[in-house]
Amino acid sequence: MVRNNQSPPHHTLRGRGLSVFPFCALFILLLASCRQQAHRLAFAKYPDLRIGFSTQNFQKALPFNVANLSDLIDYASTEGYQFIELRDNFATLRPEECIQLANHARSKKIDVIYEIQVNPLDTAFLKAFDRGLANTLLFPGPGILRSLISQSEFNTDSTKKGWSKDELNRLAHLLDSCAAVAKAKNVQLIVENMNEPFFGDSPIYGLSDLFTATTIVGLQFDIGNAFRNSSRKKADPTQVGQWLTALGPRWVTSHLKTLQHGASQPFLTDNPMPVEEVVRLMGQQNVKYATIELLPVTDKQACYENHAKSIRFLKNKGILVN
Repeated sequence: MVRNNQSPPHHTLRGRGLSVFPFCALFILLLASCRQQAHRLAFAKYPDLRIGFSTQNFQKALPFNVANLSDLIDYASTEGYQFIELRDNFATLRPEECIQLANHARSKKIDVIYEIQVNPLDTAFLKAFDRGLANTLLFPGPGILRSLISQSEFNTDSTKKGWSKDELNRLAHLLDSCAAVAKAKNVQLIVENMNEPFFGDSPIYGLSDLFTATTIVGLQFDIGNAFRNSSRKKADPTQVGQWLTALGPRWVTSHLKTLQHGASQPFLTDNPMPVEEVVRLMGQQNVKYATIELLPVTDKQACYENHAKSIRFLKNKGILVN
């Protein structure tokens, strides 16, 4: 349930000196500030880890526009999140719209990670990347631009099990080139694991091969995608954890989501790779951004309720402070 942010009615001070009002006003402001800080969601064991959510969780319930994105920033602030991932599939937001949203996010002390939803081997990628990079620079926060790593090359071929050597080379060159352009502007380009196999086996290549072939691009680890039904080869959770431990600072953010029988769920539950294990690895490796990503539903109120259920799940697991 979204909380009412309206302040209670102000009462006029009568029969008192004028100097009382500034003191009372200051006291009220300090009290409100303390309450806001106390409400911030926090991880129990890793105080530097931050929690946010992706606006894609609402994409079926809310039209994509500045007004609705502003409301989601308000919601993030009210509920104690530290950041949002703003999903703008093809970077269609105009600069003036980004500036409006960025100013609102700053006023609410909400950081923004900017997301495009197009993969590098798609013909639309480079134009979306250029627009996305320009927009990322306008928002407050860590300076992270995130994209998919695979989609179109698998969607068109149901028998495809992984990348060919030629595809891997093209992908690695393109990503490192784009990551270098982003780095020159103090932006980190990261990609999310998707349909490709997590681990390849020559002549079929996967995500781990790509990170061997690249040097700059970072990872957004989606904790469910490696095990879902659409994956071309389901990974072993233990092997994934060992690989993440060796990845070092190139692991930048994580999507917290859960699967049941290989299908994404509308709120957090148990996952083939347990959420608490992923958070433990993130804390150990100083990965700061944990994003709740949920299966979108069409009812707005249900979206809010699914977020509340997810937070309760994390608190019941002892991951977030109660």
